[in-house]
Amino acid sequence: MNILVTGGTGYIASHTLVELLLADLNKRLADKELAVELTDAAKEEVVRKGYDPIYGARPLKRFLQKNVETLVARAILQGSLRMGDTITIDAENGELTVR
Repeated sequence: MNILVTGGTGYIASHTLVELLLADLNKRLADKELAVELTDAAKEEVVRKGYDPIYGARPLKRFLQKNVETLVARAILQGSLRMGDTITIDAENGELTVR
């Protein structure tokens, strides 16, 4: 019997994970011909608030779903976006905002 022990997702690896999760979100938005990008400040804020060394990637994914995807959904529902637009998420005063 072999047992494999792995470490949790590291803080630096979490930045890469944010990129992967963002790419997945952009795939889902492709049919609406929209895209989402996070500024460096927004990525840092997502990792800072979503990273948990004990639970690994799950809290990070949940944080993105709850905060970034909600901002994107609100921007879409406002109706001010056109096909081909890119939604930029930034961080200001510790909060994520649409720019």
